[in-house]
Amino acid sequence: MRTLIVVAVALATAAIPVYGQHPASIGIDAGWGNFDDDVTDANAWLAGFRAGYNLVNWLELEGQVLGGRATEDVGIVNLHTTLITAFANGVFTTTYRKVAPYGLIGFGGANLQVSPGISSFSDFGIAWQLAGGARFFVSKSMALRAEVGHIREHTFSDWTGHWRVTGGVAWSFGER
Repeated sequence: MRTLIVVAVALATAAIPVYGQHPASIGIDAGWGNFDDDVTDANAWLAGFRAGYNLVNWLELEGQVLGGRATEDVGIVNLHTTLITAFANGVFTTTYRKVAPYGLIGFGGANLQVSPGISSFSDFGIAWQLAGGARFFVSKSMALRAEVGHIREHTFSDWTGHWRVTGGVAWSFGER
């Protein structure tokens, strides 16, 4: 949890120098994730943070941290599965209107931890994601976000994919 807070503060701090030059944004996300059947049969609730700034009107560079945890009973063992990802995303969007659809592609890393009973196994590997969604601006500086995405991560010597649906709130700074 401490690592997540440190990464979130670092991403938010990285957006400060561009304030006033290009639109910058921060946001929080929550949602639902469907883990690959090779990982667990359970689904997870997700929480995340993102921060970014627009390089040009149609391209935003964004950092994103997203994590989820699932629990399932396998016989008499209570299996906990945790996936934490960190991505650098390229967000391709239309010009700003009340509704701004977008697509994104991101590359980064994933940490998958599986805890059957009192033991724990963890592995870190590379990851990428594709996602699409829309921002719904409710004011000049605040938008609601809806997104559907697919994460592929390489942990425990295996590529696995996880679908996710998230919603969130984003705040914009600078000229829009």
